[in-house]
Amino acid sequence: MSISTLSILNAPKLSVYESQRQLLDAQKELSTGRHADVGLQLGGKTADAIALRNGFDRNNSIIDMNGLAATELDLTQSSLTSLIDLAHQFSATLIGARNAQNGQDVVKTAAKSALESLSSILNQTHAGKFLFAGINSDVVPLADYFSTPASAGKSAVDAAFLAEFGVTQNGAGVGSITAAQMDTFLNGNFATLFDPGSWSAAFSTASDQNRTARIDTDYTVEVSTNANEAAFRDLTMAITMALDLGSGSLNQAAFEKLVDKAVVVSTTAAQQAGLIAGRLGTAEKVIADSTERLKQRNDILNREIVSLEGVDQYEVSTRITLLTTQLEASYSITARISRLNLMNYL
Repeated sequence: MSISTLSILNAPKLSVYESQRQLLDAQKELSTGRHADVGLQLGGKTADAIALRNGFDRNNSIIDMNGLAATELDLTQSSLTSLIDLAHQFSATLIGARNAQNGQDVVKTAAKSALESLSSILNQTHAGKFLFAGINSDVVPLADYFSTPASAGKSAVDAAFLAEFGVTQNGAGVGSITAAQMDTFLNGNFATLFDPGSWSAAFSTASDQNRTARIDTDYTVEVSTNANEAAFRDLTMAITMALDLGSGSLNQAAFEKLVDKAVVVSTTAAQQAGLIAGRLGTAEKVIADSTERLKQRNDILNREIVSLEGVDQYEVSTRITLLTTQLEASYSITARISRLNLMNYL
């Protein structure tokens, strides 16, 4: 008797377990919009679905990377704008101080502030990377001119001045330097300190090679600049000559020659920085266009994926309702069977 009752009791359980499995699958399909078992449903077309999803995911990855590159470019453009403004403001200060009574002191003070601002701009970071370091993005691009002990750049300027004039920048003989001598130095030995090779040896650890980004499946573009560009070397040269070539002790003719040269160099630097901004602006436009194309491709891919993997939400909802009703009925029947006892009928 007990065996018969147990058999009757267990019989509906198999049906309940199957209904529960189907209900779980249906609930999953309702929440994801996909078949619960895509491989089982698609069979030989599963490989097509996988290929479509791989393409979709690859495009999304590039879109995300494009977003990071666009953010870095935007920050770099802001820095270039600040650098151009700095060059213009510095030139204006030089021109105003050229014939002023305390012009040399004004120029020296302005140059110190400008060099600190320039260093801050060129050493800016984003997400742990130095924006102006090229591919050496983990290295500070511009050395601290004011460091202790003296930086290589400061030491090179001091040595060049001493070799040219036989005195230090603060020496008693600075006032006797003629305009012609200053002009020769500025266009000769001093200028060579800011040539690419000397610059990289004494002032900068940035790489000449800019960072690139893959902005499409088969296309890359430069997404950075570096502190070794002529614009940054020239602006540093203009500020350094105003700061550290004897300002405060020069005679007026030599001072005017220095100021005139610094104005020309800083103005040129601003123009060169504008060209860099234009180049990076082109990169921004290319990235934006690429991102838009990738999004359009993904819209197409997504429609194809949905056509293969997607389910009819209305049909799934109806199936869930039916399965729920069946389970409730099964639970009720099972409960009644469990209360059956032959003794009740004897």
